[in-house]
Amino acid sequence: MKNRFSELKRLSREKLKGSCDRIPEKKRRRVVLGMCVLFTLLFAFALWDSFRDAKVKDLFQIEHITPLDLPQDSIINHLKDLTDGQKE
Repeated sequence: MKNRFSELKRLSREKLKGSCDRIPEKKRRRVVLGMCVLFTLLFAFALWDSFRDAKVKDLFQIEHITPLDLPQDSIINHLKDLTDGQKE
């Protein structure tokens, strides 16, 4: 399995080197920079488009938990009364 990955890695390097060797030396930098700009623009467009999607907007909406309505004679109120020094 490891040999297969190393063989694929070697083949991909050879293909990339061969395709870069076909580009004249003076134009190579422009081609590489142009491809970088193209990929950056595609990534930015994909990111922008994904955040405009309604499903993604729904993911970021926060639903706040409503507080519980405790009865007035709850243990919490009795403890508050004890800590405030008020006893019934």
